[in-house]
Amino acid sequence: MQDQLLNNDAQAYTIPRWSDLQSIYDAKWQEEKDKFHTQLKENFQALVGQYKAGRQEIYELTEHTYSKHYEQAFRELFADTGYQATVGETERVGTGNKKLKKLYITLPNCWTS
Repeated sequence: MQDQLLNNDAQAYTIPRWSDLQSIYDAKWQEEKDKFHTQLKENFQALVGQYKAGRQEIYELTEHTYSKHYEQAFRELFADTGYQATVGETERVGTGNKKLKKLYITLPNCWTS
């Protein structure tokens, strides 16, 4: 259905219903969100495996990501876990003034710290 709706061939092109297009967009975001959550879980496991404690950077959002959606997905993942999930301020890096935001998670104190 998606290929038919988004076909660039003018003769085969149809105007999709709003709800159909919204479903396609929602499915695409869900796919991206699942990948993002998987990456966050992997990064979390790496931090825990290193016995990190306190505020730790878990991910960097770049200007190429839809930061508001990703920020919300980040907070959703850690919402009921007891970990403090925070989003850093927008930073400018490099000569091209690229923008990024760091995502942080606060881990409990550990006997190694």
